[in-house]
Amino acid sequence: MAPQGQAAGGMLPHAPMTLLVALKAEDGLVLAADSRGTFGDPRGVTAQNDSQKKAHVLSKHVAVLLAGSGELGAMLVRNVEAKVQAEGLDGVTNVSSSFREVARQCYGEWFPHLPPAAPPGIPQMSRPDIQAIVAGFDPGANEAFDQARIIQLLSGLDFPPMLHEYGFALAGVAQYALYLLNRLYEPGRTVAELSALAVYAITETASQDGKVGGQVRLITITPQAGCVEVQDSEVERIIRQNGQRARKWRASFYGPRRA
Repeated sequence: MAPQGQAAGGMLPHAPMTLLVALKAEDGLVLAADSRGTFGDPRGVTAQNDSQKKAHVLSKHVAVLLAGSGELGAMLVRNVEAKVQAEGLDGVTNVSSSFREVARQCYGEWFPHLPPAAPPGIPQMSRPDIQAIVAGFDPGANEAFDQARIIQLLSGLDFPPMLHEYGFALAGVAQYALYLLNRLYEPGRTVAELSALAVYAITETASQDGKVGGQVRLITITPQAGCVEVQDSEVERIIRQNGQRARKWRASFYGPRRA
């Protein structure tokens, strides 16, 4: 997550310095994020730290991942959490609607001099960038929370709800992860299997792009258990297992070593 860089003629839009991954599994949802914050104009010298929190539980069956301006994102999440708690909300449709309402209200109050969405190709001041992926379960016909959904909200478009119906969502430095998901993602896999894939997408991206890194944060969501924030020790175990998988994958391209 990073602040925007100042440029002649206004504020430059920027690609968030992070990677967010949300995957729909056969038995639940997996959300993962890195923890690297990058400060400064990405075209020049930047500084970074690895203490950013980008994955948040909002209700029993709903969590959110955030990219963009970290400090603004933290304040938005705080306000959304207060609204969700005060109104006793659950379900991804209700919670994402509340997130959108709070975000639009806050941006209207904080940046009244800036338009909600900047016209493309026109240099001007624009509102700080926030990208949110809200994922979780809605109640079905029998009132059980069994309808998994992933919804993305972008500040640059004034936070319209965008439903991802192909099983995953990405935000931030997404090109490497998109390649990996297009090759490896299968919606019929379990939460445990896709937890490994989500972590792999982030660590592989971090190996290629220094704007992604730090501890991987992982949240799983199932109808029975709701949101579970996975312990760092378990994430480290997944990373070690992924290393073994990667070595086997590489070895599969070659025959036995010659003496």
